[in-house]
Amino acid sequence: MDKNTHSRAAVRPILEPQAESQVQRRLSLLSTTFASLEYRDYVYLWLGQITHSGALWIDMIARSLLVLQLTGSPVHLGLVMATRTLPAVIFGVFAGVVADSFDRRTIPLTTKVTVFGLSAVFAALILGGWIDLWHVYVFTFLRGFTMAFDQPARRAMIPSIVPAELVTNAMALSAGSIQVMRILGAGLAGVIIAFGGLEMAFLTIVFCYAGAAVFTWLLKVPGHARPDYRGVRGMGSDLKEGVRFAWRVPAIRGVFLVALGYFTFGMTFVSIFAPLFAVKVLDIGESGFGYMMAVTGLGGVAGALLLAAISPGRRGLLLTGVLAGLGVLLIGFSAVSYLDSVVLVFVAAGLVGLGTSVFFPIANAVLVQEAPEDMRGRVLGLLSLDRGMTTLGGAAAGFLVVAMGVQTTLIVFGVCCILSALVTLAVVPSIRRID
Repeated sequence: MDKNTHSRAAVRPILEPQAESQVQRRLSLLSTTFASLEYRDYVYLWLGQITHSGALWIDMIARSLLVLQLTGSPVHLGLVMATRTLPAVIFGVFAGVVADSFDRRTIPLTTKVTVFGLSAVFAALILGGWIDLWHVYVFTFLRGFTMAFDQPARRAMIPSIVPAELVTNAMALSAGSIQVMRILGAGLAGVIIAFGGLEMAFLTIVFCYAGAAVFTWLLKVPGHARPDYRGVRGMGSDLKEGVRFAWRVPAIRGVFLVALGYFTFGMTFVSIFAPLFAVKVLDIGESGFGYMMAVTGLGGVAGALLLAAISPGRRGLLLTGVLAGLGVLLIGFSAVSYLDSVVLVFVAAGLVGLGTSVFFPIANAVLVQEAPEDMRGRVLGLLSLDRGMTTLGGAAAGFLVVAMGVQTTLIVFGVCCILSALVTLAVVPSIRRID
């Protein structure tokens, strides 16, 4: 045997065929999960979402601490949070009309530039020592009003920048980025405040919004067919047209109905039940609550990535199944809290986070694909009415907790999630056929 022959015989493949096949499958799964990121404009949209979400979560921590510094009152803390969400409920439906009537890239660019300006002024007031409580309320409302117009336009753009088969994937990656920033943003806020104070936190928010504005400016989105602008009165007619269309289409009507149950009974976990369980039931305090929220966020990231990887069909049936499954998870979370095992509770919290994270991307994907291009904004805007039910659900939860206790009330809400899913299947049976 000559030297070259011996050398060739000595060479062995780095990976055995079976191992190589496994690597290829993993790479394929990774490529499928992040498929929407192969499209330039979606990358800019996604980066804009990440920077915006980072600013949002830092702001939620810093603004809450600022309110407590100024007043020491949990009442004002709750009122400021209500001031943040109220504009989305009031103006969300009209934001959908705006998203259909104007250029969809211009709308989020305008909102992000405006919020950047508001954040800069607010930070200047804090740095100058001129901040007062009424400033907090005014700026919180203006920020909420401005951003109410951002989401319908941003989500309505997605079918224009990724292929139809990737819409669910794109929605899931967007939701996943929010969950990631929920964990990183809250942690980053704590570090920034610890070393630089609230002033540095609000300056960081300004820089985040500057980045979001730049990424949105880099977007190139195809124009869409839109109705002629007819002034403020015409917006009312356009809104009525959107409501009539949504009611006529069984698939959209079914999504709104199942979303009603989700927002009323499922979305109260993070804002109402989780802190009550941490303080009143588990006795793990504020730090334990923070860890619980981090675990819930990790579950949300896992759920969003799973959804992005599989991009499932039969999405109408899946929506009702997710709502019913969330109800089971809420009941399970309450049940394991009786066992006096924090580990089991945290596992259950992660599963609840997974369940809550997959609903919204699927619902948005169905709505934007069932609606024609010139109706997408209005249909997405109408979803803000369902989101308003979160406030009603939270108020109901508060009264029921006083009457029945935290654990029993969560079980009731879990049962209501299951019943909402069953009612939707009975009232709108065609939702099962949504692909």
